[in-house]
Amino acid sequence: MAKTELIDSHISVKQCTRAVNALHAYASKKQKEQEETELLASSEQYVWLQITVKRMHPEHKIKPFKIPLKHALIDPRDTPVCLITKDPQREYKDLLESHKIKFISRVVGITKLKGKFKSYEARRMLLKENGMFLADERVIPLLPGLLGKKWFDAKKQPIPVCLTRKDLKGELERAIESTYMHQNRGTCTSVKIGLLSHTPEKILDNIKISLPAIVNNLKGNWDNVQSLHIKTNASISLPIWTCELGGATGGRWDGMVQSKDAPKESKSDGDSDSNDKDMDLEEHVPEVPVSKVKSKGTKKPQNETVEIVEKSVTPKEVKQKRSAEVGEKKKAKIVKSGPAKSAKGALIGKKPGRP
Repeated sequence: MAKTELIDSHISVKQCTRAVNALHAYASKKQKEQEETELLASSEQYVWLQITVKRMHPEHKIKPFKIPLKHALIDPRDTPVCLITKDPQREYKDLLESHKIKFISRVVGITKLKGKFKSYEARRMLLKENGMFLADERVIPLLPGLLGKKWFDAKKQPIPVCLTRKDLKGELERAIESTYMHQNRGTCTSVKIGLLSHTPEKILDNIKISLPAIVNNLKGNWDNVQSLHIKTNASISLPIWTCELGGATGGRWDGMVQSKDAPKESKSDGDSDSNDKDMDLEEHVPEVPVSKVKSKGTKKPQNETVEIVEKSVTPKEVKQKRSAEVGEKKKAKIVKSGPAKSAKGALIGKKPGRP
């Protein structure tokens, strides 16, 4: 029997190939239908790898993890790349020219970002004009407040690079050719691993290269991975791997400890059934208020009383009773005080010299 080919000793290549082919065929069909009905061309769709973990990450890191790819998602010849640097801006422009780096389309300094691109409209145009943003790793902590949330909503967070290295050209090329995993505090993280314009074979190659690096950057590695799915921007997710749902080694509940506050199970089913019956009987026995009222009509001894069960009063009847009482009080007040005169009538009717 032929041995099953696995990616990183866990994921079946056959299952992964079936999921990639099905997703690519479905998304390509939907994109063609949209192009026939829409006037403007839609933006490029990415293929995402969704990683679901068993335990949440305790920290939120601003600096993302670099994940290598065999086929890059960005081509600097077609997509502009912007570099955000420290001040002075001119110094870094000269540095790029000295290393003969021509694939960076624009250089923006921090001072220029605070001045020329301070307005919302200017920052929106900067975001729209560039497909990728690189930034000096020394200014990364300043950028979330300067750029705003639109950069993060568009998934164009600036990628940190080291501009002090001797091989600056290689550093920038590796940054553009890689993808990135932004670690959050939740249990689900998504990583770009391909484009819809790529062939299924290229997407599969990227999964084979990127998956080991993604798992190595997770706390607990494969022991903390619950499931892996692939999807596009607007499609459903297709599974490529899922852990066993059990308490065995590597399972979903492996290493989980039951909380002290969790309710304890009853010793036997018979005891639980009897307890449930007793509770039901207690719940269905209502307390009936009883009032002692003397009977009318025939004369009876004073000690003898008649027990009458009071009828339950609905909220609607209580409301009607209260409104009737308020109306009677108003009528009694008007009859007692007489017709009230207005302030204007009192002033007109009053003559000088009379009290």
